[in-house]
Amino acid sequence: MIIAKPCTTMRGLVIQPYSWDREVKVDLGKTAECLGKKGVEVKKLIPKMMLIVEMEGYELSVYPSGKIIIKLLDDMEMGKKISREVFDCAGILEVVEG
Repeated sequence: MIIAKPCTTMRGLVIQPYSWDREVKVDLGKTAECLGKKGVEVKKLIPKMMLIVEMEGYELSVYPSGKIIIKLLDDMEMGKKISREVFDCAGILEVVEG
């Protein structure tokens, strides 16, 4: 399940993956490598802490829990589309959509 809600402090969206079956964990290094191969600009990687990338003109902060903050975006559907690309690279898309 993908939960999206407005983030008032960052003026954007918070996207949170959730699975009833297992804990969601994201390897930020592998996710950064995959996104980079797809042409996404990787701005900063702090292993086991945070990944910052630029996608579709928006800055995203990705955390090991799978939580994504997309700054300055208020379109929920666009946020879910962007997050699916990140979750696919993280190897958790099937888990959160299944």
